[in-house]
Amino acid sequence: MALTRLLPQSLRARMTCVVILFVLAATSIVTWLALSMSERDMKSVIGQQQFSLLSVAAAHIDEQLASKRLLLSSIADAIPATQRTPSAIHAAIERHASASAEFANVAAFDSNGRYLASLRTPQQDKPNVADRPYFVQTLAQKRAIISPPLRGRVSNLPVVVLTHPIIDSGGDVQAVLVGSIDLLNSDFFHHFNTMKPGKTGFMFIMTTDGLLVNHPNKSRLLEHINARPGLNLGTQRALDGFEGWMEASNKDGVDGIYSYKRLNATNWIVAARYPTAEAFAPMISMRQQAVLAATVFAAVAGVLSWLMINALLSPLQKLRANLHAIRNRGGDISLLRSGGKDEIGELSEALYELTAERQAAQDRLAASEKRARVIADNIPALVAYIDRDLRYHFTNEHYEFLLGIDPRTMLGKRFDEVFGTEACERWKDCFDIVLAGRRVHVERPGEELERHLHLMAELVPDLAPDGSVPGFYMMCTDITERKTAELAQAASEKRLRLIADHLPVMISAIDREHVLQFGNATYRRWLDTDPDTLPGRPMASVAGGSAYQEARPWLDRAFSGEVTEYESTARLHGEPRVLETIFVPDVRKDGSVPLVYALTTDVTRSREVEAELLRQARRDPLTGIPNRRQFEDVLDQAIERVRRQDSQMALAYLDIDNFKHINDSLGHAGGDEVLKEFALRLSGSVRTTDTAARLAGDEFVIVFENIRHAGEVQLLAEKVMAAVAHDFTVLDAPLRVTTSIGIALYAGGTETAGGLIGRADMALYDTKRRGRNGFTIDNGRGLPEAAISQP
Repeated sequence: MALTRLLPQSLRARMTCVVILFVLAATSIVTWLALSMSERDMKSVIGQQQFSLLSVAAAHIDEQLASKRLLLSSIADAIPATQRTPSAIHAAIERHASASAEFANVAAFDSNGRYLASLRTPQQDKPNVADRPYFVQTLAQKRAIISPPLRGRVSNLPVVVLTHPIIDSGGDVQAVLVGSIDLLNSDFFHHFNTMKPGKTGFMFIMTTDGLLVNHPNKSRLLEHINARPGLNLGTQRALDGFEGWMEASNKDGVDGIYSYKRLNATNWIVAARYPTAEAFAPMISMRQQAVLAATVFAAVAGVLSWLMINALLSPLQKLRANLHAIRNRGGDISLLRSGGKDEIGELSEALYELTAERQAAQDRLAASEKRARVIADNIPALVAYIDRDLRYHFTNEHYEFLLGIDPRTMLGKRFDEVFGTEACERWKDCFDIVLAGRRVHVERPGEELERHLHLMAELVPDLAPDGSVPGFYMMCTDITERKTAELAQAASEKRLRLIADHLPVMISAIDREHVLQFGNATYRRWLDTDPDTLPGRPMASVAGGSAYQEARPWLDRAFSGEVTEYESTARLHGEPRVLETIFVPDVRKDGSVPLVYALTTDVTRSREVEAELLRQARRDPLTGIPNRRQFEDVLDQAIERVRRQDSQMALAYLDIDNFKHINDSLGHAGGDEVLKEFALRLSGSVRTTDTAARLAGDEFVIVFENIRHAGEVQLLAEKVMAAVAHDFTVLDAPLRVTTSIGIALYAGGTETAGGLIGRADMALYDTKRRGRNGFTIDNGRGLPEAAISQP
């Protein structure tokens, strides 16, 4: 209505304005939708491209870190075991010419953190790193690590430190090689920094703890990413584990496209920011041009609309003038006939016919009232019209049939004069409501003229044009027999409801519209939902959208007459549960299915028992590592991945040297301790992508996946040998245990798991033939590529 008041009074002007508004709205909406879809697609493409570029950069940094770690390992291997003096260590560092290019400095410290030697002279005199976390961690774990960013004690620069322990013959850390990467001046991040997106975008690196490793603003190095006030939701999600791209605002409120990728080598997050304004500058210009074009198009359409509407409405203007003449000057009704063949001509003819038929309608009204009286007298209900003073003005013949009262004697009498004061008091509340202008529908029992009746009454107000209520229509139907039957049925339903409410099963009835018609008390115990509120609620609003979509195919099959069942998971009172639901169709004699009954049972405990039995069937009971059954599954899956991804893998076959002698001399208890400790060391020496398993007796296997080159297999084998080399503690006494290993690289092609196992077994046999306590690698050509025996 407010919009109508704003429009001009002229119909022609209104129609023109409406056309202009519709054209402008339609053009603007279509333009906005097209630009929005283009912007969305463009945003997705930019985000995916940026994330792909970031993934390449992350892979490059992973390769650089791996290369530097390998260089430190090579320096450590070049130091003679019997001459690990400062001069010998310095000479070993100097022999590796690439060390000066790869690191800002390479230094060595003894097991107490005291300075031994370095590639470049330290700024501090004999620095000590005993309190440095990276040094403490290297000593504790006896393995190489990559430190968080810190200020170097040797170089006094912001650095990242790579360590490599030098292990003596007793398995203890004799010294630690430390290679530092200068975060300010080195070329380590040069290639990374050149890959920034756009002109104003940039890339940066932080640790998973938020410390900045690389940033365009070098003054922020070693600073926490959240040191500045404010919050960047994208960076916060990345710290929480997110990988990928997203749109977010920086701490200055500027929108941008952010991408995040975690490194494999260490706990670094590589990130990039591309300002949204720069990315979508062409799209913003296009949007402005589209709005201008829509406005011009709407203006042209408005001018054309005015001309066309003015011509089309001229007959309507003539009809308006004729109506004015008939009403004010008593013109002939024939003036309404314009003779036109269009809609306006039909309107004028209709006005003429309506006027001519008015008198005929009045004649028909009298006949209609007579028919209405006949109908009212013959319907099986009490029908009456009562005024505001509760006096009867109309009654039908059913009063005599049902109550024995002559309806004609009731006319002009008050309600209480016919039925008594007590009956009038019982109905007073209904009379007050209907005389206030509201319709009343009520069912109530009562004694009417000494007869016990249950009446269903409909009271309809007679609303006058001015809104007043001079009286009301009242129609009462005898429903005594029906209510008696309903009470009997309700008693039966109460008994069934009592049984259903105490079953440990969630029971409900669902109609063909997937709306609940019944639910037992289990809904309250499981879902905290009052079962009395369930009838009439859609199934999706009670179970949730995802649970409804999961159940829908099974429910549709049940409505076709089939008993169906399925399992699903849900959270009940905060705990995950496994639920089994059976849909039972209510098949009628004609084959229709108006309802389906759902019976949902909590089977969580039985499924947990089944899962535990399955897990135990796939684990070795003595050592707790995978058994032969799980190993065979893992090996088949690894071979399939190698074929699909065109990568490489290897299989190691191991046994414990002279295990029969250990078992015979120490007994089965001692042998079992050796097996358990051996399995523990194997599990601790392999990567997370590898699988160690026990086949039988002292036979073990390791599936090495994601092998990048043949030399990596030798490093993995040496790591296993080193893990076993330390003395075992068996029956409270030290025991030297050695192992023989046979390793087979996957030959590719059609080689099966059995063939790979056979080659690994042959390589193990070759190791034993060479004297045990070592390993042999079959490179896929049937010949040993490397054989190493430990002293």
